[in-house]
Amino acid sequence: MTSTQHMSYLDVYVSEKYNVLSRIIWSYDSSGVQSKKIFGSLYEPILMTTKSPNSKYTFNYDDVLVEAKTGAERKLIDYRKTPPQPYNAKKIPGNVWNFNRVRFLMNEYENHPTQKPEQLLERIILTSTNPGDIVLDPFSGSFTTSSVAIKHNRNAIGIDINEEYYKIGIRRTNIAKEYNGEILIKEKIRTTKHKNKKDHK
Repeated sequence: MTSTQHMSYLDVYVSEKYNVLSRIIWSYDSSGVQSKKIFGSLYEPILMTTKSPNSKYTFNYDDVLVEAKTGAERKLIDYRKTPPQPYNAKKIPGNVWNFNRVRFLMNEYENHPTQKPEQLLERIILTSTNPGDIVLDPFSGSFTTSSVAIKHNRNAIGIDINEEYYKIGIRRTNIAKEYNGEILIKEKIRTTKHKNKKDHK
Protein backbone atom coordinates (compact mmCIF):
# COMPACT_ATOMS: atom_id res chain seq x y z
CA MET A 1 0.00 0.00 0.00
CA THR A 2 1.40 3.41 -0.95
CA SER A 3 1.81 6.34 1.42
CA THR A 4 -0.93 8.11 -0.56
CA GLN A 5 -3.33 5.27 0.21
CA HIS A 6 -2.33 5.43 3.87
CA MET A 7 -3.04 9.14 3.78
CA SER A 8 -6.49 8.55 2.31
CA TYR A 9 -7.43 6.38 5.29
CA LEU A 10 -5.89 8.90 7.68
CA ASP A 11 -7.81 11.73 6.01
CA VAL A 12 -11.09 9.85 6.44
CA TYR A 13 -10.31 9.05 10.09
CA VAL A 14 -9.27 12.62 10.92
CA SER A 15 -12.29 14.04 9.11
CA GLU A 16 -14.56 11.90 11.30
CA LYS A 17 -12.80 12.74 14.58
CA TYR A 18 -11.63 16.33 14.05
CA ASN A 19 -12.31 19.45 12.01
CA VAL A 20 -10.15 19.72 8.87
CA LEU A 21 -9.38 23.35 8.02
CA SER A 22 -7.00 22.81 5.10
CA ARG A 23 -5.55 19.99 3.05
CA ILE A 24 -2.07 21.09 2.08
CA ILE A 25 0.26 19.57 -0.50
CA TRP A 26 4.00 19.83 0.06
CA SER A 27 5.41 19.63 -3.45
CA TYR A 28 9.13 18.97 -3.90
CA ASP A 29 11.68 18.69 -6.65
CA SER A 30 12.60 15.00 -6.69
CA SER A 31 11.03 11.66 -5.83
CA GLY A 32 14.33 10.24 -4.54
CA VAL A 33 14.51 6.69 -5.88
CA GLN A 34 13.49 6.88 -9.52
CA SER A 35 11.04 4.11 -10.42
CA LYS A 36 10.79 2.80 -13.98
CA LYS A 37 7.42 1.13 -13.35
CA ILE A 38 5.28 3.96 -11.91
CA PHE A 39 5.27 7.76 -11.67
CA GLY A 40 7.44 8.85 -8.76
CA SER A 41 5.82 10.72 -5.89
CA LEU A 42 6.62 14.43 -5.81
CA TYR A 43 4.46 15.48 -2.88
CA GLU A 44 3.40 14.77 0.67
CA PRO A 45 0.03 15.73 2.17
CA ILE A 46 -0.38 17.83 5.32
CA LEU A 47 -3.63 18.21 7.28
CA MET A 48 -4.40 21.39 9.20
CA THR A 49 -7.02 20.53 11.80
CA THR A 50 -8.72 21.70 14.97
CA LYS A 51 -10.49 19.63 17.59
CA SER A 52 -13.92 20.92 16.55
CA PRO A 53 -15.45 23.54 14.22
CA ASN A 54 -15.80 25.90 17.20
CA SER A 55 -12.19 25.55 18.38
CA LYS A 56 -10.12 28.71 18.47
CA TYR A 57 -6.83 28.55 16.62
CA THR A 58 -3.90 30.76 15.65
CA PHE A 59 -3.39 31.82 12.05
CA ASN A 60 -0.61 34.43 11.72
CA TYR A 61 -0.90 34.99 7.98
CA ASP A 62 1.16 38.21 8.12
CA ASP A 63 4.19 36.16 9.16
CA VAL A 64 4.17 33.91 6.08
CA LEU A 65 3.19 36.17 3.19
CA VAL A 66 4.77 35.33 -0.15
CA GLU A 67 5.37 37.35 -3.27
CA ALA A 68 2.24 37.60 -5.38
CA LYS A 69 2.50 36.77 -9.08
CA THR A 70 -0.10 39.34 -10.02
CA GLY A 71 -0.37 42.77 -11.53
CA ALA A 72 1.72 44.16 -8.68
CA GLU A 73 4.89 43.49 -10.68
CA ARG A 74 3.44 45.41 -13.64
CA LYS A 75 2.04 48.14 -11.37
CA LEU A 76 -1.52 47.45 -12.47
CA ILE A 77 -4.53 48.92 -10.67
CA ASP A 78 -7.31 46.81 -9.17
CA TYR A 79 -10.49 48.66 -10.13
CA ARG A 80 -12.67 46.22 -8.19
CA LYS A 81 -11.74 48.06 -5.03
CA THR A 82 -13.21 51.36 -3.88
CA PRO A 83 -11.23 53.46 -4.33
CA PRO A 84 -9.09 51.63 -6.94
CA GLN A 85 -5.74 50.47 -5.55
CA PRO A 86 -2.54 48.84 -6.83
CA TYR A 87 -2.50 45.06 -6.63
CA ASN A 88 -0.91 43.66 -3.47
CA ALA A 89 2.73 42.65 -3.81
CA LYS A 90 2.31 39.99 -1.11
CA LYS A 91 -0.30 37.29 -0.55
CA ILE A 92 -1.18 34.43 1.78
CA PRO A 93 0.22 31.12 0.46
CA GLY A 94 -2.23 28.71 -1.13
CA ASN A 95 -2.46 25.05 -0.18
CA VAL A 96 0.32 23.86 -2.52
CA TRP A 97 3.74 24.56 -0.99
CA ASN A 98 6.91 24.23 -3.03
CA PHE A 99 9.98 23.48 -0.91
CA ASN A 100 12.91 21.40 -2.10
CA ARG A 101 13.80 18.24 -0.22
CA VAL A 102 16.87 18.36 2.03
CA ARG A 103 20.00 17.30 0.15
CA PHE A 104 23.34 15.99 1.43
CA LEU A 105 25.22 19.15 0.44
CA MET A 106 22.81 21.50 2.20
CA ASN A 107 23.92 23.03 5.51
CA GLU A 108 20.78 21.86 7.32
CA TYR A 109 21.28 18.22 6.30
CA GLU A 110 21.28 15.69 9.16
CA ASN A 111 21.79 11.94 9.07
CA HIS A 112 18.14 11.09 8.58
CA PRO A 113 16.66 9.73 5.32
CA THR A 114 13.34 11.60 5.39
CA GLN A 115 14.36 14.92 6.91
CA LYS A 116 11.90 17.77 6.37
CA PRO A 117 13.20 21.19 5.24
CA GLU A 118 13.38 23.99 7.78
CA GLN A 119 11.41 26.31 5.48
CA LEU A 120 8.47 23.91 5.56
CA LEU A 121 8.38 23.78 9.35
CA GLU A 122 8.91 27.54 9.60
CA ARG A 123 5.75 28.18 7.64
CA ILE A 124 3.76 25.79 9.82
CA ILE A 125 5.14 27.06 13.13
CA LEU A 126 5.01 30.77 12.33
CA THR A 127 1.45 30.48 11.09
CA SER A 128 -0.01 28.32 13.84
CA THR A 129 1.86 29.41 16.99
CA ASN A 130 2.98 32.54 18.83
CA PRO A 131 6.26 33.23 20.67
CA GLY A 132 6.22 31.40 23.98
CA ASP A 133 3.84 28.67 22.78
CA ILE A 134 4.72 24.98 23.10
CA VAL A 135 5.32 22.96 19.92
CA LEU A 136 5.02 19.17 20.32
CA ASP A 137 6.47 16.65 17.86
CA PRO A 138 6.02 13.06 19.10
CA PHE A 139 7.95 11.56 16.15
CA SER A 140 10.85 13.98 15.92
CA GLY A 141 13.33 12.20 13.64
CA SER A 142 15.99 14.79 12.87
CA PHE A 143 14.30 17.26 15.26
CA THR A 144 13.74 19.93 12.60
CA THR A 145 10.44 20.89 14.24
CA SER A 146 12.03 21.49 17.64
CA SER A 147 15.04 23.29 16.16
CA VAL A 148 12.88 25.68 14.13
CA ALA A 149 10.51 26.26 17.06
CA ILE A 150 13.37 27.32 19.33
CA LYS A 151 14.87 29.60 16.66
CA HIS A 152 11.56 31.45 16.59
CA ASN A 153 11.22 31.80 20.36
CA ARG A 154 8.79 28.93 20.88
CA ASN A 155 9.18 26.16 23.42
CA ALA A 156 9.61 22.67 22.02
CA ILE A 157 8.93 19.11 23.12
CA GLY A 158 10.45 16.51 20.82
CA ILE A 159 10.22 12.73 21.25
CA ASP A 160 12.01 9.91 19.45
CA ILE A 161 12.88 6.33 20.45
CA ASN A 162 15.98 6.19 18.21
CA GLU A 163 19.02 7.12 20.31
CA GLU A 164 20.99 8.45 17.32
CA TYR A 165 18.14 10.80 16.43
CA TYR A 166 17.78 11.77 20.09
CA LYS A 167 21.44 12.86 20.07
CA ILE A 168 20.81 14.92 16.95
CA GLY A 169 17.93 16.54 18.79
CA ILE A 170 19.80 17.61 21.89
CA ARG A 171 22.58 19.00 19.69
CA ARG A 172 20.26 20.88 17.29
CA THR A 173 18.26 22.39 20.15
CA ASN A 174 21.41 23.33 22.10
CA ILE A 175 20.33 21.32 25.15
CA ALA A 176 23.78 19.74 25.49
CA LYS A 177 27.08 19.43 23.66
CA GLU A 178 27.76 15.88 24.86
CA TYR A 179 25.81 12.74 25.69
CA ASN A 180 27.12 10.01 28.00
CA GLY A 181 30.65 11.30 27.47
CA GLU A 182 30.29 11.51 23.67
CA ILE A 183 30.97 14.93 22.17
CA LEU A 184 28.07 15.72 19.87
CA ILE A 185 29.34 17.02 16.56
CA LYS A 186 27.68 17.11 13.17
CA GLU A 187 29.09 14.41 10.92
CA LYS A 188 27.37 13.97 7.58
CA ILE A 189 26.78 10.41 6.41
CA ARG A 190 24.79 9.60 3.30
CA THR A 191 21.67 7.70 4.38
CA THR A 192 19.84 5.47 1.92
CA LYS A 193 17.87 3.08 4.12
CA HIS A 194 15.68 3.63 7.13
CA LYS A 195 15.43 1.27 10.07
CA ASN A 196 12.27 2.84 11.45
CA LYS A 197 9.94 4.29 8.80
CA LYS A 198 7.79 5.99 11.44
CA ASP A 199 10.54 8.52 12.14
CA HIS A 200 9.80 11.24 9.66
CA LYS A 201 11.36 14.64 10.30
